[in-house]
Amino acid sequence: MLFWKVLPSSLLRFVSQSAFMGQILDLLMLKKWFAGFDLREYNPNVQRFYLFGIPIFSGMALFMLLYNLYLLRLGYQEDFIGQMIGVFSLASGVVAIPTGFLSDRFGRKPFLIGASLCMTVSHLGLCFVTDSTLLLVFSFIGGAGGGFIFVSFIPFLAENASPERRGQAIAIWMAIGVITRMVVNLVGGALPDLMSYFIGVSTDSPEPFQYALLLGSVGSLISIVPLLGMQSHVPQPKADSDSDKPPIPYKNLLIFATTSAFRGLAMGLSFSFFNVFFQEELHVPTAVIGTVFFVGMVLGLPLTMSAPGMSRRFGPIMTIVPLRAVGAVALTLMGLWLDFPIAVALFLISTAVESLTSPTEMTFATNSLSRPYWGRMQSLRVTGFQCLSAIGSIWAGFLIVEHGYWAAFAFAGLARLGSALVLLIAFGYRRAAQEM
Repeated sequence: MLFWKVLPSSLLRFVSQSAFMGQILDLLMLKKWFAGFDLREYNPNVQRFYLFGIPIFSGMALFMLLYNLYLLRLGYQEDFIGQMIGVFSLASGVVAIPTGFLSDRFGRKPFLIGASLCMTVSHLGLCFVTDSTLLLVFSFIGGAGGGFIFVSFIPFLAENASPERRGQAIAIWMAIGVITRMVVNLVGGALPDLMSYFIGVSTDSPEPFQYALLLGSVGSLISIVPLLGMQSHVPQPKADSDSDKPPIPYKNLLIFATTSAFRGLAMGLSFSFFNVFFQEELHVPTAVIGTVFFVGMVLGLPLTMSAPGMSRRFGPIMTIVPLRAVGAVALTLMGLWLDFPIAVALFLISTAVESLTSPTEMTFATNSLSRPYWGRMQSLRVTGFQCLSAIGSIWAGFLIVEHGYWAAFAFAGLARLGSALVLLIAFGYRRAAQEM
């Protein structure tokens, strides 16, 4: 009996003293990776911000899933869809820099409320107009609202969460987005069929999609409610005074803007067209497309939550670079093999890469700069991302019409790889690990 009592502890001690086995144990002990995800640890501002995220993400997710398919039924092609997506992204990029500067001075709340109002107006307009010019106008308004959110969320969470919880706070926000989109993709894919049943019109017509999209407008409208009770103030630490303010880190601002620009180009060339790709190229029903997106969200949720722990374990650069290289290959192959199971597998790989690397890059960028430059850093990141996303979306529309999806997805893979290489060249593995 003594032998069997001593053996387990001796074996555990031997394993833990082995460097290789110690790493395996660290990987298996995932509980440490998920520390700091208790919402009670965050102040009421953060909690209200998370409540704001649920309806705003719901509206955006439903439009992302169904609106391109609605445009197809209005008689538009991929080239106009690319212009719509491009205008949205361009608007986000245009408002990003002034939003970053102004929100550093006046706080984030006014811009979050503005985001809710802009998204509501945009979604309602997109549901009721069919003229191409007006569609572009309402897409621009929605893009401005999106820009307010994209610029504000990282500085807002960084200001309202303790330094050791910033990574988790950002991951929770992204996880809320994942969960919300996951539910919307699962339910939203069936909404046109449901609306078709009630109004007696085939899903080949635009009306079932129009009524389904109106539900997204409701989500955007009610998102303003949690913001009304949010405390509006800008923390003013001593270091923010003119005499103590650190010098402007031009190099880091440029690096993160460039990295985001490459990511935006990759997303514009690919992500915005995934639903159209599945339906037009692979002839997949809308409900199945929603299910595929749902599975992607199910896969992405635990990866998003584990991203801070993975970054602490391997360092941000060695988390981002290899994974984005894999994602680049997946995107390139997706357009070459027109087989539904293979396309789904490659889509899931691409989704997993974004789920792990996006929160890692955001946290790394925030921790690399002092508080006075968080808003400006995020505004430059959003500008780079959205402007190149706009170019990518418009470019992709013409590439798809002229050459096919393989050309757009191949260029997207190159752009994603470029975003990883910029970080690797600028920071290197050791320096990045030390900064974290």
